[in-house]
Amino acid sequence: MTMICCTLTGVDQNTSSTRLRDLADKFPEAEFGILFSPERSGRQKRFPTFAEIQSMLDAGPMQWAIHLCGRAVPEFIRAAVSQNSEERDCESFRLATHPGVSRIQLNFAFRRAKFSLTELDAAIRSLSIPVITQEHRANEGVSLGIKAPNHQVLFDTSGGRGIETSDWFPPIEGKTCGFAGGLGPDTIGRVLPSIQQVCAGQQFWIDMESRIRDRDDWFDLDACENVLSTSQRLLNS
Repeated sequence: MTMICCTLTGVDQNTSSTRLRDLADKFPEAEFGILFSPERSGRQKRFPTFAEIQSMLDAGPMQWAIHLCGRAVPEFIRAAVSQNSEERDCESFRLATHPGVSRIQLNFAFRRAKFSLTELDAAIRSLSIPVITQEHRANEGVSLGIKAPNHQVLFDTSGGRGIETSDWFPPIEGKTCGFAGGLGPDTIGRVLPSIQQVCAGQQFWIDMESRIRDRDDWFDLDACENVLSTSQRLLNS
């Protein structure tokens, strides 16, 4: 098996912690992603509040990934490269350095960013856990420009919108890469073999968000279990 994890993004305040624990125990490859944005926190279903996220992380050990969005990204970078205790008290940095978090993902468009590639690289190096950036048009040059050994890359042409793609790029040499774009219960069976093929034995992960939500836009644990079961069957066949 070359898939290091299956990231299920968008755990929210309505998600059953008991059922989540059951899935984590049954599928050790499951990683649960939590979206954090100061602008949208507590205002949109996909973005729990800081306090709600802390409660999730404190509930018990699982593979948790924090996906920092919007203003949280530059806040984290400033705090990570600074020795100022006040800056490091910001919510984004506290989540990124929470002991229960196994990976961080930084969601940004570099062409509009107010930080440099040098600052980004330094911020990533400051953490002992893997830090993910996205590979897409607005981040041209970022993936190859970051030299931090704990840097990982997510190919995501969909940008969290659930748009399916059939054009999977091969992993970047020397970096662990992940793949997103329209993955979910109805597509994983035909898409995962294609990703495996393009990775040619290299380690990878998959990530999904939009297609594992119910009609009311809440995190759908039934859809998650469907994806995990199908993935496990395909990878072990």
